[in-house]
Amino acid sequence: MHFYIGQNIRQNGSETKVSSKKRIDFTNNDEGTVIQLHKECGVGIDCHSKFLQISVIVKAGQEFKKYQHTFPTDSKSIDAARKWVIDTIEKNSVPPITVKADTLSYSIESTSTYHLPVVQRWGGIPEIVNPKLAGSSHRKTDVLDATMLARQNIDGLWKTSFVPPRDVWVLRSLISQKESFEKAATKISNQINSHLLKFGITVGRDGSVTGDNEVRKCVMDLLSDNPSEEVLKLYPLGIPDEAKALIRELYELHDENAKKEEEYRKLAIEKVCSMEWETKDGVLSGKDMMQLLQTVPGVGPNSALNWLANIITPRRFANARAICAYCSLDPSVKISAQHVTSTVKRGGNKAIHKSLCFAASGLMSKRAEPFGIWGFKLYQATGKWKKGTNAVARRMAMALYYVQSSGQPFDYNKFTFMEMPEVIDMSIIDLVAINPEFHRYIAGFNAANIKSTQDMADRYHNGSLH
Repeated sequence: MHFYIGQNIRQNGSETKVSSKKRIDFTNNDEGTVIQLHKECGVGIDCHSKFLQISVIVKAGQEFKKYQHTFPTDSKSIDAARKWVIDTIEKNSVPPITVKADTLSYSIESTSTYHLPVVQRWGGIPEIVNPKLAGSSHRKTDVLDATMLARQNIDGLWKTSFVPPRDVWVLRSLISQKESFEKAATKISNQINSHLLKFGITVGRDGSVTGDNEVRKCVMDLLSDNPSEEVLKLYPLGIPDEAKALIRELYELHDENAKKEEEYRKLAIEKVCSMEWETKDGVLSGKDMMQLLQTVPGVGPNSALNWLANIITPRRFANARAICAYCSLDPSVKISAQHVTSTVKRGGNKAIHKSLCFAASGLMSKRAEPFGIWGFKLYQATGKWKKGTNAVARRMAMALYYVQSSGQPFDYNKFTFMEMPEVIDMSIIDLVAINPEFHRYIAGFNAANIKSTQDMADRYHNGSLH
């Protein structure tokens, strides 16, 4: 029987380089590398809301045998499925092997959240696989999916997956609930502004109709039974009485959701502070870890919460580049015939990616931090704001990783991207003598009050040269 090996073959010591001409040079590995072609058995699980399709492959002498079974997804059946898997392996393996529940290895599809009860109750050594990566056959059935996962498990195609502890699941649930109330409040705020616009009330252009105190005060005045003369001068038609009741109700709903959001935010922070969080070599209290992460420019309580709830421990990742890939901030290349055909940004963790890119956009807009200045200069050079935010977010992810790993606060001295080169200080007018073409820029520099090359370098450094 042929077994699919796939990408589990690693050539240690090999290097792949991409040159500016999009060519790839390979270093050879003539000595060979020891690899494991297959394990003694393989277990694959295809998950659904109502049932589990399980395939077990065992080595019986010179042959491999496949066994299949379908189980419901209630708790007793999930436990019975694990017992069946262990019994099947132990009874049919030749030579016989003993399997312990805590060392049972299995590949399982990450189908929504249907795989989580299996992982929680089975424990063991799970390999949680994206369904898009697991299935490669043209025909698709539950049996074929489970069999493919079992074959991939026996070949060691996938790495062992990290399973978060129960406290982290609690934290994620609190954050998820906080975000759901936040989305509901934002939606209602937009509805209020939409209703106001229908009656010619454009006060929302000056700020949020729910979050800006002055704007909200104006709307409340319009919603009252006797609006003030000052407001009626701006909006003489006012708001019809029938619509006033509707908008008042929406404000009440918004405030309820905003209150719930704040409650769950506090609960999430309390949960984080009650836990201990790993560094590379030790542990820190949640309170200390939250304070450390917020030393990174642009990172506030919400970003720190999302980071800890999803990253959990830096020990999961080999290096900063691996964590950037997890955050969808490290594009990979597609290679064909030793040429780079395109670059692809991997899916990664959407919550962290969104949080870091939002924070990076704020840094670039303010340009008050070296991260933001550097990203804004990249935007000026490329004309692409998103490219700048992704680049800044990547630096933020690396900074968060090193802060969490070391247990030390953020320090710009660890970075060299903002170091200023030596500049020969001379008058802008003198540059014309070096290059006559430069005279076309003199008027623009004079208008910007740039008189010397040092002024020009300083403006470039702080992101205001445009």
